[in-house]
Amino acid sequence: MGRQVSAFGTADLEALDGALEIAREMTGQFFGLPDDWFRRTSHEVCTLRDLRVEEILGKGKLAQIRKLHRILGEEPGRLLRCSRVCPHYRICLQDHNILGRLQAGSTPELRDFLAYVLTHEYVHLVRFQRLEHPYLVSPEGSEVEETRVGELTTAIVQRLGHRRLRALVGA
Repeated sequence: MGRQVSAFGTADLEALDGALEIAREMTGQFFGLPDDWFRRTSHEVCTLRDLRVEEILGKGKLAQIRKLHRILGEEPGRLLRCSRVCPHYRICLQDHNILGRLQAGSTPELRDFLAYVLTHEYVHLVRFQRLEHPYLVSPEGSEVEETRVGELTTAIVQRLGHRRLRALVGA
């Protein structure tokens, strides 16, 4: 009997930890980011257990990045004059679709597949943070951005990925 496809389990979350390290390393090296860039950039990687209802996507979608805002300098019950609104990004992994693709046998090892997916989302994050592309655009602009991010992700993996990861993009 096959494994039930739903949220990541313990072993999957361990694979995610390894994939995060690989994706951050490759993306940072490709873009020449400082070693602490990901730590300083307000973002989180969420799995199905962490997602809000509106963040759960339909069949086939592997991840999305959402831009929210948080207030720096805010303390509960106290109004500070030097508060400022800062962007905060949520990378929303779609466990159910990722595991479904894995179960279908059309993808390699989970860690490698997650490293690829996360690298793609991190390219979006870098481009948003550097103001190379606006977060909200028309559907046509979104398609153009997805194509560009896909090209950059492929270039990153081809240049910096290990052999199994490069096999994902046909290199």
